[in-house]
Amino acid sequence: MEVKSQSRIELIDSLRGFALLGIILVNITFFTTSLQTISYGVDLWSGWYNELAMLLRGIVINGKFVLIFSFLFGFGMVLLQESSQAKGRSFNRIYFRRLTALLLFGLLHGIFIWYGDILTHYALMGFLLMLFQRCKPRTMLIWSLILLLIVPVLVTGASLLSSTAGQALEPMSQADARQIGVYYQERDAAIYGEGTVAQMTIQRVNDFIGSIFNMLLFYPQILGMFLMGAYFCKRRFLHKIQENRKGILRLVLIGGSVGLVLQLVISLTKKGLPFWGEAAALFVGAPLLALAYIGTFALLYQHKLWKKVLHWFSYPGKMAFTNYLLQSVLCGLIFYSYGLGWYGKIEPVLQMLIAVGIFALQAVFSRVWFNWLPIGPLEYVWRLFTYWGNPLNRGEKGKAASVHEAP
Repeated sequence: MEVKSQSRIELIDSLRGFALLGIILVNITFFTTSLQTISYGVDLWSGWYNELAMLLRGIVINGKFVLIFSFLFGFGMVLLQESSQAKGRSFNRIYFRRLTALLLFGLLHGIFIWYGDILTHYALMGFLLMLFQRCKPRTMLIWSLILLLIVPVLVTGASLLSSTAGQALEPMSQADARQIGVYYQERDAAIYGEGTVAQMTIQRVNDFIGSIFNMLLFYPQILGMFLMGAYFCKRRFLHKIQENRKGILRLVLIGGSVGLVLQLVISLTKKGLPFWGEAAALFVGAPLLALAYIGTFALLYQHKLWKKVLHWFSYPGKMAFTNYLLQSVLCGLIFYSYGLGWYGKIEPVLQMLIAVGIFALQAVFSRVWFNWLPIGPLEYVWRLFTYWGNPLNRGEKGKAASVHEAP
């Protein structure tokens, strides 16, 4: 069994922290805007700076960082499998308990804190990921590509068979869509921004159920990125950056250029794309760009000056489970009625500044936490579930374990 180097562990933790920043930059909008309003594509804010901020977020951030998180989830599965085998433990029992606990946390998060929970979906897809644990790297790669491409291929095929398929996403005029979106925004602002805890809970449960159905279309993509991360781990691409530098650089150049073009097309096409065009941008462009981000981050991490900066992402990354849920708690305190009640009152530019501020505080908080304790608080609880007690082995300082214990 290959000994894992400290620099490699820092890279994975830093990548996870980097993904957390991108995730809150996207998620914060869902804390202050109705889910239905977002679904109808209604822009509530005017001003060139808000339009520019939303455009850049759509091109560079939306949908990419949750895929990095998904990639790292699959990567971590292989690491935990190797660690369990090296210690003579049953991986299946450990991972089953781990996913069951994650599912429980996700349900509690979605029902009582924020409806946009991703942990529930990761847990469900994680059970399917277990079916691939004994596959060879090449098999994992093939299945990853199939799952990542299945939705755009099916959509394109349906579009070719039916001339009306491309119009399926536009059953109403933009004026009607805006009117409906504004209605839902005002309704949700009255509930989340001014309502009682009971009213918010009922609406949150309804939105949670709705978001689960919305995510079903993305399940193949999530599982596909899980398998891509597992493939990278089995092939040791991120274990030995210098040895794989040429391949990673090709991934950055090809994935980054193609992915960026597809994201530019979907973001700059004002009148909308046909169904198959949107599917290609969402299900091909976003994963390519996410992989390019991973490769770029890994290459930059090999330089001393860049590493000093990027290393700060490792602190929130080591306790990503805690920080992900903490982001929801803090956003609830800012935007919901039991806190400041700023729901629907903060424009996109300020939303993003608040998100960056929250993440900066988390980075400092995490850095201070690890000066005193070796593992994050919710990571500790998660390990209690996973290992039936004994959350920290004697002599373990949390550094090596952090790779395995973040969602």
